[in-house]
Amino acid sequence: MKTGIITFHAAMNYGSALQAFALQEYLTARGHSVEIIDFRSQAQERLYPSPVCFNSIYNAKQSVRRLVTGWDEIRFMKRKRASFRHFLQTRMQLTDRRFRSGSDLRRQNWSGFGMLVSGSDQIWNVSAADFSTAYFLDFIRRGQGPAKIAYAPSSGPGIHPEPGNTGLEERLRDLLSEYDSISVREETTAACLKESGLVAPGTEVHVMPDPVLLHDADFYRERLSSGLSRALPVSRPYILFYCPGKRDTRAEMLADSVAAGMMADGASGILPPEERPEIVRVTDGASAGQSISASSVMSVRMETLPCGPEEFLSLVDGAICTVGTSFHLMAFSMLFGKDHVCPDAASDSRKIQLLRAAGLAPESVYFRFSDPSVQEKAAASLAVLRRKAGTFWAACGA
Repeated sequence: MKTGIITFHAAMNYGSALQAFALQEYLTARGHSVEIIDFRSQAQERLYPSPVCFNSIYNAKQSVRRLVTGWDEIRFMKRKRASFRHFLQTRMQLTDRRFRSGSDLRRQNWSGFGMLVSGSDQIWNVSAADFSTAYFLDFIRRGQGPAKIAYAPSSGPGIHPEPGNTGLEERLRDLLSEYDSISVREETTAACLKESGLVAPGTEVHVMPDPVLLHDADFYRERLSSGLSRALPVSRPYILFYCPGKRDTRAEMLADSVAAGMMADGASGILPPEERPEIVRVTDGASAGQSISASSVMSVRMETLPCGPEEFLSLVDGAICTVGTSFHLMAFSMLFGKDHVCPDAASDSRKIQLLRAAGLAPESVYFRFSDPSVQEKAAASLAVLRRKAGTFWAACGA
């Protein structure tokens, strides 16, 4: 079956790119001919701008700053964008046409597809800067050909439109009614859809795992072997640090504590500076302005690398520990069996759901995914989730 997926595939965000790749590969393994709908709105392009870009007032100001203060940041951003572009071109099966707007999507003939899929990632977060009703498949009506399926989209903090925006609320209710089957990524998103009345009473809203969890670590090592084996400029043991968006000082302090040996089992003292592992940082596109600046709270060296999605997985695979606020960093740390430190796990429903599946208490900040007993529990829980996903797709005729 020819299947189209619409998601945040082109965002300069490791989780976004890798979840799109993971779903593509999962459906391909089930016999589908998959194409990712190459929808890149102007809003998303403004959110992830090129190093010198004047498509918004903010991006124009940042571009002038980069041109005046030096070219290091420009070179960094160019290298990182090239790595993401390489991943898109070599790893993703994109539609021949790139779509810039909802109008472009509506003008396209979709009759050749047997199924169109929304998901995953926070494509149903109405407060996101790059939100579009295109992620609700508004460019094709039910019964016009392809089945309409939602696989594990997230609403982020909530799917509720702003108070008073009844037009959008009615629009979303109408669009959701046209799906042949709906699944979401979190229990909170499912509850939100039902409690808000955006889905009709009795509508079944399944909760499915994020696409990256549909595969194990060996899958990523095999599929992305060229990127995972690519030499990286890290010559000594390191801690991987990733906090997408705004700078998180608490996470930086935790990373410094891990490097100093203060969070290790049986720690009885602080490691001298020469024995501490270095901290390697990666950033998403939205934090490009901070990408090569040093942290004032670190007592050890922190090197920021302009890597793409494949190199990101290589860094997870080679790290002695990972630290950060990214949900997908936590997910890949679990898959690769890497201890993970996260300052906000107890306040993030996505992470709570994931940690409880591994038998871990989200109230902690240090999660020992390297522990064999934790790995065994996580593997068993992931096997259940994957069977659940398989049942969902089978019911969709996939």
